[in-house]
Amino acid sequence: MQGSLNNPYKLLQVIAQRELTGCLSISIPQDESIGWQLYVGGSRLYFATTIGYRPERFGLLWQQINPDLPLPRLSADKSEYESLYEWQLEHNLSLTDFRRLLLSLSREALIHAISHTNAYVKFESNLCIKPVLIAAPLSDLIKPIVSHVRFWQKLHTHISSPFSRIYLDRSKVKDFSHFWENANHIPSNAQGAIGASPNVSLQNVSLTVWLDILEQKLSIYEICHQIGKEPHVLSTWLSPLIINKTLEVFPSATGEAIAFQAPTGPLIACIDDSHTVQRQVKMVLEMSGFQVLGMTDPTTCLTSLVRQKPALILMDITMPEIDGYELCTMLRQSRHMRNVPIVMFTGRDGLIDRMRAQLAGATDYVTKPVNADKLITKVQRLLQNSQGSSNQLINGNIDVKMGGS
Repeated sequence: MQGSLNNPYKLLQVIAQRELTGCLSISIPQDESIGWQLYVGGSRLYFATTIGYRPERFGLLWQQINPDLPLPRLSADKSEYESLYEWQLEHNLSLTDFRRLLLSLSREALIHAISHTNAYVKFESNLCIKPVLIAAPLSDLIKPIVSHVRFWQKLHTHISSPFSRIYLDRSKVKDFSHFWENANHIPSNAQGAIGASPNVSLQNVSLTVWLDILEQKLSIYEICHQIGKEPHVLSTWLSPLIINKTLEVFPSATGEAIAFQAPTGPLIACIDDSHTVQRQVKMVLEMSGFQVLGMTDPTTCLTSLVRQKPALILMDITMPEIDGYELCTMLRQSRHMRNVPIVMFTGRDGLIDRMRAQLAGATDYVTKPVNADKLITKVQRLLQNSQGSSNQLINGNIDVKMGGS
């Protein structure tokens, strides 16, 4: 089956009725550089993803779906599914958790694949992924996402997909600044002209950050990764500015934007029950090339730490059930973790906190709120020291001393 289709969902219904197995490829006239692939067997979905190598989408979704595990390395030489399957085998992730991850990735791709009402389609029979690990009924997947599909259908008049690039010309900075300053006074139905408006505001992100981001001509996925929001939330915020021409929208292939690349540096674990702190630390470290293992529950982190073997651990002091001092003491009693550098987040004037952290076995501390430059400098120094210490440990034990802020 190949040709133009008013609604890809109708073709899915035909495939289900005929009990066909294969891959349905969907692309759009507005931007032929992007598209989606749905691997199906009759009325069941095996996997859904984008066509081609799209790490900016994957990086954002991983941050939202499974931030507690290191980011898999995608490769232009392999399909997303192949990379994920190899990663699952390498990290011994349970099939239950892996299937849940595949479903989450597939659900997001399905939303965008069927939200277009005028798409180019191609169905290749008997083309399938291997091994098939999920076989989710399409009807069960589509029911919960109907509102999201309708939202994007309305939005497509102005934004073809989350790969679209958003740009603020310097001549429109004054208009954007005025809109930002008055965002909290704009009626919710005006803020969410395209769809239902979440109870959030454009002012959740500072004006300086917005101006820096929007001059880069980044995709919606890339912007969301930087500010920690979902594409439909960001699109709701920005749609009035797109409609009134304050912001410009460009196809995915336009411009030299900064694409998200999977970090390949040492793995840093961050244990903090604050999702805000997690996002900030993750962004700072990943921009410097580090992999980040984020964990919000200190009671369940020991197994993950032993399995993932981070090069350094960042840890908050004030956490529920087990505080940082107790957890640090537990880690120092573990033969797997006793020599891993541990940096504790302390209050600005927390002299007693620092003394207790040292007694618990912490290597160093960082004051809150975290300064990005100081954090990177400290992490790099401690990793270098740790590498040198590892070499010295071959011939005997060494003393670990507490550093300054």
